[in-house]
Amino acid sequence: MNEPVDPQGSVSATPSSAEASSITPAKSVRYKPMQMPSAPFWLILIAAIAFVAIVIAAWSVVFMFAVGLVLFAVLLPVVNWLERKGIRRGIGALLMVGLSVLVAIALGVLLFRVIFDQLLPFFANIPAYLAAMQQTAPPWLASLIEDILNAIHGAVSGIEPETIVLGFFTGVLGVVGTVLTWTLVPFFVFYMLVDEPRMAKGFQSGLPAPWKPYVNTSVRIFIDDFVRYFKAEVVVGLIQGTAVTIGVFIIGLIVGAPLSDYVILLGVIAGVMELLPQIGPIIALIPALILALATSPLAVVLVGGFYMVVFIIEANVLVPKIEGEVISFRPAVVLFLVAVGIGVGGIIGGILALPVSAIVRDLFSYVFHQMERQSLVEEEEEEQEALTASVAATVD
Repeated sequence: MNEPVDPQGSVSATPSSAEASSITPAKSVRYKPMQMPSAPFWLILIAAIAFVAIVIAAWSVVFMFAVGLVLFAVLLPVVNWLERKGIRRGIGALLMVGLSVLVAIALGVLLFRVIFDQLLPFFANIPAYLAAMQQTAPPWLASLIEDILNAIHGAVSGIEPETIVLGFFTGVLGVVGTVLTWTLVPFFVFYMLVDEPRMAKGFQSGLPAPWKPYVNTSVRIFIDDFVRYFKAEVVVGLIQGTAVTIGVFIIGLIVGAPLSDYVILLGVIAGVMELLPQIGPIIALIPALILALATSPLAVVLVGGFYMVVFIIEANVLVPKIEGEVISFRPAVVLFLVAVGIGVGGIIGGILALPVSAIVRDLFSYVFHQMERQSLVEEEEEEQEALTASVAATVD
């Protein structure tokens, strides 16, 4: 028997009846026409834009309450556990907030001691360190150091005593104002811990039923990205600060002063600079290199090699394992986002750039996939709808 030939002249294989019955036609899928967003969507969009504008206009305040939210998320499981053990929620919240305040005061005292005992003397001795570096530096570097010293001398000699006194009092008033502002955080955390069950219940009861899964998922994305990011940053910062403190202490025992005089300062700088991804560790290296150059060539080699090892461990172990699940941005994207954040809100903007970007990314991804899922319809559904309509027309 001749096999059928298609109009192109090629031979087509015709399956047998048994083979034809065993073949299941593939489901074809296509998308419904996209509908225009509803009025609630536009209300939520307008509210989100207004919220972002307020956040940009008040970076420092947002950062303060962001710290409060992180502390709230850390203490909430403990307060819930204490309540299950029979301790009243208000008492449990008061105990945990009080303990947090004591820890914050201890860290603040340590920070001020580092500032007055090491940071201020470090800045005051920078001209002396540069002069010591100039004696052993190559000609091109010695000339550069000479220019820097002349610029520092000219800047200092041109400052009037009245300007120094005014700047001092302005700085003191700024510190006092900052401390008074931060005293709001414990009260904020306390009320959040006490009222969390009622707030959650009231929030859920006020949502329309069709909105609940979407709103709950969005809130969970916001909390998970924001809180987990700062938890990861604190953990990585503590590890980095501790490692640098121990490493510089050991190097200081070998090479001596002035590097050995600023061990704690370099550790604190390394830990705090972790809040600025990618560029923070490089900034932390600068004062260490200045001190090493003012100490000896051996100190430069040891400090450079040690910080290189720390950078490699941070970039290949700590960040991927601890922060990678939250951030998941490529290094070039991280630098761009941090630069935009610094341009918009200074250092605070640089710190908040990544968590805010991660939240926006995850929310957009969630909304996009929900819209895609709702728009997708299988051919079988259309056939079923057509069959139902045909039956209905026949009955009529």
